[in-house]
Amino acid sequence: MSSLPNDKRVRFSFVEETDAANASRTISGEVRAFTEPDLRRTLDTVFRSISKTAALSEAVLEARAIRICSPAVTPSAVLEALARDLRDAGFPVTFGRSWSLVLNAETAVGTGGAEADLVEFLRGHSSWEILA
Repeated sequence: MSSLPNDKRVRFSFVEETDAANASRTISGEVRAFTEPDLRRTLDTVFRSISKTAALSEAVLEARAIRICSPAVTPSAVLEALARDLRDAGFPVTFGRSWSLVLNAETAVGTGGAEADLVEFLRGHSSWEILA
């Protein structure tokens, strides 16, 4: 699977476990992508590579994919209000995607190295709540 690009659109990690007693090998991992086409392309490459290796070694192959979550989109009104509040408080504001899943929250904020100041600002602000 060395032909897979870990780039700005796709990230992956795999772990291989061998059970000598049962003469079996398990490969498990995670593939993350910002778009469905990138996810499909990467999963296709992964499954083709594993299938080819299994066929060449005359192994029995069992493969499955589980989708944990869909990409989340922050509501524009929330993003705009947060950006204005941060900018008005003197924090630099930029926008970007996040590789991390944020449960039960409308948006995630990166600290850019100013975690203590940002946490203090958000805790003291009437409109925002810190969940993590």
